[in-house]
Amino acid sequence: MTQLDGDRSPPAGTPSAGAPNPRRHDLDALRGFAMMLGIVLHVTLAFIPSFWPVTDGRASLAGPFDEILWIIHGFRMPVFFLLSGYFTAMLGRRRGVARLISHRARRIGLPLLIGVFTIVPLMDATTQWAYTSGIDDDNDLFAAAYFGDVLAAEVILDGGFDVNAVNPADPNKNTALHLAAVTNDAEMAELLLERGANFNARNADWATPLDIAVYFAHPEVAEVIVEGGHIDYRQPGGDWDKIGFWGDGAADSPFHQRAGNGESGEDDIGLSSWVTSFHHLWFLWFLCWYMAAFAVVAALATAVARRLSQRRQVARSATSEPSTSRLRNLLAWAAVPLTLLPQLAMGDGGQWPVFGPDTSAGLVPVPHVLVYYALFFAFGALIYGRRTPNGELMSDRLGRHWRWVLPVTFLVLLPIGLGLTFEDGPWPVAAAFQAAYAWGMSLGLIGLFSVILGRERRWVRYLSDSSYWLYLAHLPLVIVLQAWARTTDLARGIEFTAIVVCATALLLASYAIAVRHTPIGWLLNGRRPRRRRAPAG
Repeated sequence: MTQLDGDRSPPAGTPSAGAPNPRRHDLDALRGFAMMLGIVLHVTLAFIPSFWPVTDGRASLAGPFDEILWIIHGFRMPVFFLLSGYFTAMLGRRRGVARLISHRARRIGLPLLIGVFTIVPLMDATTQWAYTSGIDDDNDLFAAAYFGDVLAAEVILDGGFDVNAVNPADPNKNTALHLAAVTNDAEMAELLLERGANFNARNADWATPLDIAVYFAHPEVAEVIVEGGHIDYRQPGGDWDKIGFWGDGAADSPFHQRAGNGESGEDDIGLSSWVTSFHHLWFLWFLCWYMAAFAVVAALATAVARRLSQRRQVARSATSEPSTSRLRNLLAWAAVPLTLLPQLAMGDGGQWPVFGPDTSAGLVPVPHVLVYYALFFAFGALIYGRRTPNGELMSDRLGRHWRWVLPVTFLVLLPIGLGLTFEDGPWPVAAAFQAAYAWGMSLGLIGLFSVILGRERRWVRYLSDSSYWLYLAHLPLVIVLQAWARTTDLARGIEFTAIVVCATALLLASYAIAVRHTPIGWLLNGRRPRRRRAPAG
């Protein structure tokens, strides 16, 4: 992808001609770095207690893995969307909005569409395999409960299996009834309760099966548990959705799209999730939304510029352009404090501790998550081509103070933000520190990368080009490697490093052999010239 940072650009939506066209290797490398960090982030999830299909037998919050997760999650996608906005504005100015939309449809929309029918079902199959492969013969009631196999559960219980046993492989210490609540399997819950399941059993989070059903907005199984003897949380004559924490975790559940239909989780792992969850491809769906918004705003800006030009019947006056530039600069910087508003809505307004943005992988984006990333995207788009009062490009000015911004962000904002978030500090203050961390890391990294990667390096360019493919394809491979590695006796740090290195190496090999100079690579990055060997002699 080429870069353009001209002094005076034409109105948004019109192509420019004869402008210089230097490539910003630093920003390109930073975007690739953000993509590749996704591999590290997803590998950490096997080493901490979570609803992840693979959980290492020694998973715990004691150790560096949850810190690694929050460090990366707090800034990775904000900086990615900031750079995406910048590159979008660059292409819009260089090619015009019509060609920009065509370009993005090929590079973003089409890969998303193909991924829905390839990567998403592969993710579903890999997830199911990884989960079931972690269940041994003595614990198969938990697999039966999770995947809704009532007949298998009956056979297992008839054989004397303890219906109230806790899955020893599950760091959340769930019983089979807890799993039936997770999957909204009313039939399974009825069977387990008939066989003596304890409806008051509490898992590692001190949650009963009904707590889980309410949290994930599963009314069918909630009714069954209440009929089985659990105290009813509803007011007399009230509805489930009137409970304070009803559905707080629905967006994080792979089963929430069918909440209330009484179907088992087995039906939600497979083809049905093709349009209900984009998994890690959600960022492409968000970019589609932002591209549509950018096209509308660019069209309006072009119309306004033409009307002003017609009224003046002359070139821009000496005062109009500086005032317009000041307005755009003001709008760009307004995005920084405005980030606090959607940040305040994360974690259900601070009810659940989370550092960084919520996840939104469904067909309908979660509004506050969409707005949160939109502010970073808009900032990147607005700073493109803008200059400071002394004539310096804003894109160069942003990271000038990275030498103190990054240390302060990492050593001060991060630990204070984590402490406030996970130790019941005032949520507005914690949210402010989280937003400041995201912006500090984004702007600081822009400055750092401009210094260390400002000129072209062939291997950096290669990794930047490959990062798109690596992120699209990495997650099924990571889950498989996590499943294979969880039975090893390696130290957790060695196991973690081995998974990251093996996954990255295999993905880079696949990129070199089967992607870069094939139609897949042309779709993702355009054609890349092959290196020619120097003639012998």
